[in-house]
Amino acid sequence: MKSAARILGVVLACAALFAAGAWWRGVSWSDVRHWGTPRNVIDTAGETVRIPVADGPASRRLPAVEPGTSGSYDFLFATGGAGGGPVRYDPCRAVTWVIAPVHMPDGLEPVVHDAIEAVSVATGLEFEFEGYTDERVSFERALVQDRYGDRFAPVVIGFENANQNPELAGSITGLGGSSAVPGAYGDDRFLRAGVVSIDFEDMERIIGQPGGSDLARAVVAHELGHVVGLAHVADPRELMHDSNLRLVDWGPGDLEGLAMAGDGGCEAG
Repeated sequence: MKSAARILGVVLACAALFAAGAWWRGVSWSDVRHWGTPRNVIDTAGETVRIPVADGPASRRLPAVEPGTSGSYDFLFATGGAGGGPVRYDPCRAVTWVIAPVHMPDGLEPVVHDAIEAVSVATGLEFEFEGYTDERVSFERALVQDRYGDRFAPVVIGFENANQNPELAGSITGLGGSSAVPGAYGDDRFLRAGVVSIDFEDMERIIGQPGGSDLARAVVAHELGHVVGLAHVADPRELMHDSNLRLVDWGPGDLEGLAMAGDGGCEAG
């Protein structure tokens, strides 16, 4: 019995030393659980970064949405998501977001919050506002940044004009999207670090006209549709049509697509 106890003590001591050494080298308990499976990495802003491990339990934050409608919708990344289907945000973690307030038109911030809430209701994804950032809005942003800690950067909503971003020239009032990257382990991909860029000169004109707040909200909601993975459609009855001029709310296909966009699988921690 004494020999068995001594052996057990040695094993436990070795395990403790291993755990301490692993912690010292930046190896997490999740890495230990996935021992033998390499942590995925990405190249972002010219730097190779290990994919941050998902925090928290693998259970939805909000109930999945039943659309109850059908129509035209499409996805930016149609395959590769967790559980099959399109690439989507992880419904088990809040989609964090920030505002880059430079050049934000007066009166627009409540409109942005309303648009975020509309997307949350339609997708069943929980969005969490983290305040304001000094990050410059850019689709070339680093996906992991020191200013946000050891995690993917939140969705950033910011404001430019056509001089700063030529893609906003002409009739383009907004741009939106997210990056599709793998989880910490395995082949499933998830949407991360979304960006919404709004032409502040166009938006000042829109929000200043009668009924402008509703149309401004529709512009932001359209770009957030891209952030959660929806692509343009040819049907002008849908808000995700590429040149909406009059709709101020989701169409039936938008709602079907948004419900699917929020019904992905969770990333295991």
